[in-house]
Amino acid sequence: MEKDFRYFRDKYGDAGARDKFEKTCVRLLQTIYGSDAHSIKASPGDEGIDVLIGDFSEPIEVYQCKFFIEGIGDAQKQQIRESFNTASESKEYKMKKWILCIPDTMTPKEFSWWSNWKAKRTSDTGVPIELYDGSLLLLKLKKYDLYNDIFDEDDKIALGEIADYFTKQKKKIVDEIAMSASDIDSLYNDLLFVKKLEMANIEDIEQCKNEFFNAEYAKQVIKSKGDEEQITAFNNLQTKIQSLWSTQYRLFKDDNDGNLLLAKTYERIEDADSTSLDCSPILPEAGLIVKKGILHQLAEECSVGWLQNYKTKLESLLNDGEKQNV
Repeated sequence: MEKDFRYFRDKYGDAGARDKFEKTCVRLLQTIYGSDAHSIKASPGDEGIDVLIGDFSEPIEVYQCKFFIEGIGDAQKQQIRESFNTASESKEYKMKKWILCIPDTMTPKEFSWWSNWKAKRTSDTGVPIELYDGSLLLLKLKKYDLYNDIFDEDDKIALGEIADYFTKQKKKIVDEIAMSASDIDSLYNDLLFVKKLEMANIEDIEQCKNEFFNAEYAKQVIKSKGDEEQITAFNNLQTKIQSLWSTQYRLFKDDNDGNLLLAKTYERIEDADSTSLDCSPILPEAGLIVKKGILHQLAEECSVGWLQNYKTKLESLLNDGEKQNV
C-alpha cells in the first residue's frame, strides 16, 4: 500500500510531521540541485526561506514548505501571503522564482484562489510563482529514487536493529530464523502457552518455544511493513490453523496428556503446508516453522489448548499459583 504525506502526521504527530516534511523537501532539492541547494535555519530572520537554489550574489529560487495537510483555509492563505511578502520584500536577496511546497492537493475552490492570487502577485512583483503539491512531490521522490528510503525508513531501522541483534549473537537470518533453545528458554517460561504445554505433559517444550519465537518475529516483520494485504493474509493463516486444531481437538482431546493432540495438529499443518496453508507468494516469511509457531500464538491467546477443558484447568492452575504466592 502506497504511503503519502499523511503518514508523517500519523507517525510523528503534527509538529514532527512539519519537521519531517521540510527535511524531505530539503533532501529532494539537494538531490536535484546538489550543492546549489541550501536549507536555511528557521528563525525570525530566515527571510522567508526554507530552501534556496543559488546564492545571494544573484537572484535565487526560494522554496517555502508548508505542511498544510487538511486543506487551504483562511489561516493557511494568510501564511502563504506572509511568506511570499517576506521573501519578495527582502533586502538580503532578490528572487527569480518562488515555489510553495505542500503535502496535499488542492480542491477546485482552493486552486481557484491560488491561481488568482498567484497571477496578481506575479503581476505585482514580476516574480514567477509555482506550486509543488503532494502528488508532484511524491512523483519527484520516486523519480529520484528517494520514496522508498523516506517512507520505509522507520521499518528499515526496526528491521536493522533486529538484524544487528542476530549478528551480535552470531546467528544467521535464513528463510526461517532458528535460535537454539538455550537462547530463548528464559524468555518464555512465564507465558501462558508454556504453562499449557507443561500442564498437558507435552514433550520437547524447547522446540515449541523456538516455533513461537519464529512466529512472533514473522508477525512483527509483517506488521512493520504496513501492507494491509500481508496483514490480512497472516490473520487468515491464523484462522485456518485454528480450524485445523479444532478438528483434531474434537478427535484427540484428553484429560491429562496433550502429546497426541499436538502431534496430530502438527501433522495436519505439515500436510497442508503446500496446499491450503500455502501463502508463499504473499507471505514469504510464513514457512512451516512459523505456521507451527502460530499454533502456540493462538495458545497464548487462549484460542487453543492441549487438554479437554483446557481453559478451566489453566484458570485453576493460575489460581493455585497465586495462592502459593500469598
